[in-house]
Amino acid sequence: MYEAMHRLVDENFGVMTEELRQILMVRSVLEELEQTDKHPFGPRVTEALGRFLSLAERLGFAVKNIDNMVGYAEIGEGPLFGVLAHLDVVPEGRAEAWRHHPYAAEIEDGKLYGRGTTDDKGPAVSALYAMKALRDSGVKLNRRFRVIAGLDEESGFRCMKRYRETEELPEASFSPDAIFPVVNGEKGILHFSLSKKINNMAVMNLPELTHLHGGTRINVVPDEVTVCFNNVSAANLERVFSGAGGEVKAISSKIAAVRVKGASAHAMEPWKGENAIQKMLGAMADMDFGPAEMHMELIKLRSLFKYDVKGESLGIAMEDDISGSLSCNLAKIELRGDTLRAESDIRYPVKADGQAIIGALRASAEEIGWELEVMRHDEPLFVPPDTPLVRKLLETYEAVTGEPAKPRCMGGGTYSRTMPNAVSFGALFPDEEETAHRVDEFIPLESLRKMTHLFAAALARFNE
Repeated sequence: MYEAMHRLVDENFGVMTEELRQILMVRSVLEELEQTDKHPFGPRVTEALGRFLSLAERLGFAVKNIDNMVGYAEIGEGPLFGVLAHLDVVPEGRAEAWRHHPYAAEIEDGKLYGRGTTDDKGPAVSALYAMKALRDSGVKLNRRFRVIAGLDEESGFRCMKRYRETEELPEASFSPDAIFPVVNGEKGILHFSLSKKINNMAVMNLPELTHLHGGTRINVVPDEVTVCFNNVSAANLERVFSGAGGEVKAISSKIAAVRVKGASAHAMEPWKGENAIQKMLGAMADMDFGPAEMHMELIKLRSLFKYDVKGESLGIAMEDDISGSLSCNLAKIELRGDTLRAESDIRYPVKADGQAIIGALRASAEEIGWELEVMRHDEPLFVPPDTPLVRKLLETYEAVTGEPAKPRCMGGGTYSRTMPNAVSFGALFPDEEETAHRVDEFIPLESLRKMTHLFAAALARFNE
């Protein structure tokens, strides 16, 4: 029945890939210093939405741009079904760590490289072409299908809040921003900061810490931290940081800087990265430096995180039988004036009590004399596996791939949290390498093709 639809997916695949490459070339990272009323997340993020909606118009879809915060492309008539994607990306981190330029959209050995290939520009464009294949196959459309493209998924979901204020909510949706076959559970997300004002009185004859900065985004394992000292030789710092792989640069005979490198990863799986901040704090633990209070407070901070990714040092380690264990990522650190500030990302199990975790964090902060601020708290998501939405998506996956399918839970957070009756469907296939938020992010071209077939088949099933 749907042979024509699947044939059209294959026929349009080359064109789809080239259109995707044009959108991947836009560095659609939140630009906090360039946010305006016209460009609420920065001009390049707006540009990515413009390219996406322009493509949708050329494909013959109805489109709408909602204040350059979110947009959508739609076909059909009847009840509304949504596909929830996003076009913003996390920063690329250390550019020199990439073998392929993060915004060149290069193809090599059957893989398309670039920031956003898997998270989430590739799946967003794939969903557009899945809608096109369904429509062009000649099937009567009994629903409206709408790809909703947000621009603030990586920084707080403000785009979807704006969408909900003025636009129609789909009766059901899937988000192509996770893993196949179906994700029906997402851990709770808790972002918090710890801060402490420091007495900056220097200590005679000791190195003096003057600069400290690490991390780019709270949902990314930090791959770099820099620290600078006065009254120290480069040789002395090399001895201190050699175990952490620190790169020392002499600014003068008495001033030197250190860069400690790690490896980025998604905060939902911090064990897949190498946390540069934790490495730096470990190296500095046995170093004598001033101001004296700065030294003491950094040791306290290290005691809460150490090399821990499960929250054990914070006293919040836990797990359940649905979604597994809590994860913890010490994501950012900064010395600004007389204030030390650190930010952390926690993903907690779906059965856990988020307020109890916050209470435990407050107790830990009070014990070391730091101030805690909860920056974001999203309750867990769980959609029972026997609902029609989950069941139909599992049936679609089995029919297209020939593989058995069971729903699963994850630590990532998607737009599924923002809509009624929504789960994640794709885009990473089982046993594929997860490269989102990492250097040399890529998507295999055959995976891109396969997911487009799956998205088209899913839309066809919900159209019946």
